[in-house]
Amino acid sequence: MIDLLDFAVKEAQRQGASESEAYGIVERESDVFIESNDLKQAKSQNTGAIGIRVVFAGSSGFSSVNSFRKNRIKEAVTRAVRVARASPQDKYSHFPDKEKIRLLNGIYDRNAESFISQDAARMAKELLEEAISFDKRITVDSGGFTSSLATRSILNSNGQSAEEKISAFSWSLMGMAIEGTEVSSFDSQFGACHHVKDIDISKTAKDFAETVLGSLHPAKIQSFVGEMILTPAATSELVQDVVVHSINSDAVQKGSSRFAGRLGKKVSSEILEIEDDPTDTRGMGSSSFDREGVPHRRNIVIKKGVLKKFLYNSRTAAKAGVHSTGNAGGPATSPPVVSTTNFIIKPGRLSLDRLVSEVKKGIMISRFSGNVDPITGDFSGVVKGGKFVKNGSIEHAVKDVMVAGNVFKLLQRITGLSKEHRILYDSILPYIRFEKASFTGG
Repeated sequence: MIDLLDFAVKEAQRQGASESEAYGIVERESDVFIESNDLKQAKSQNTGAIGIRVVFAGSSGFSSVNSFRKNRIKEAVTRAVRVARASPQDKYSHFPDKEKIRLLNGIYDRNAESFISQDAARMAKELLEEAISFDKRITVDSGGFTSSLATRSILNSNGQSAEEKISAFSWSLMGMAIEGTEVSSFDSQFGACHHVKDIDISKTAKDFAETVLGSLHPAKIQSFVGEMILTPAATSELVQDVVVHSINSDAVQKGSSRFAGRLGKKVSSEILEIEDDPTDTRGMGSSSFDREGVPHRRNIVIKKGVLKKFLYNSRTAAKAGVHSTGNAGGPATSPPVVSTTNFIIKPGRLSLDRLVSEVKKGIMISRFSGNVDPITGDFSGVVKGGKFVKNGSIEHAVKDVMVAGNVFKLLQRITGLSKEHRILYDSILPYIRFEKASFTGG
């Protein structure tokens, strides 16, 4: 792959580009799908692509190709140059200088090389069987198991060059519990890891079964303002996207981030700490370098409630007059954008039981289904898999409950973080407790 990228970069220079970059990825993937309590489909595929960016007379252009034949690559280079010639000038378009990259340990497992589609099918079958054998009321609507082995490579005209392998396994279940005519709230559970030895489908199946069974026999409640505990999954659905948008330097520069102009200022409860850390190999967003070849590093975004950093790629960093944070992301088939890697909310000191025991009146939300505006932070939606908590005890599941408010206000109202946490692919999140949440009963 590096030889092909070198060919692309040199061809771009031959066609008059002042700077050029080629990013390539090849991937072998096996997917097995679960549907309606049965294995429905399995597929295995090898895919690959090369993305080519050029700067020509101060303008940038991009093209991609899914063939590794040199004549096709040359055609893609020509297209990128033509796009650049037709594009307006952009003084911030440039590619990173040569910089040493230290390859990250823990994201590649040699055993993944011999993990074939039959192994993925076996894992999917075991995942399904463990879930539905937990209790006869369990129904799996969808899910599956995926194994992936990818090689990603980068090379540019400034001398930056790197290549690495990443192995990944992920699995999921979505469904409900059915008892007579009663159907529980839908729930989904996920698992992921980089190493074969760390695959743990049993825990995912057990968590899924216990969650949907726990939402049977719900009762209606009166509207109230009280405390709210979000599970990691609900935190991802309700809070994460708003924070991710707000710390994205592109959103800041376009004026759509509520955190713009607030570096060094308090934006949340002082117990909240957020990191973007591609070096944490527990998450599936781990890698050694970003989409532009900038070495990856841990970035502390919020510490003790204070906003410390925005996330940048090379272009937004040049526009702000700072260094890239290594947050260029995206596939080889499109130009890089600013993106998170592993989004991490640091766990707290309290156990989940302690979080619950301190609640006088509130609801624990397993999932949130509704609308969240990442710019304003306003949200409204339905509580899924919610449990009513009174005087420190979980009393019953709830039904027909709405929750509404503003995420930025919620961040100021955090009263507790659990020491327990979940890995949701490229997020690592604890349970979070908030005060003054507004619930509307049915």
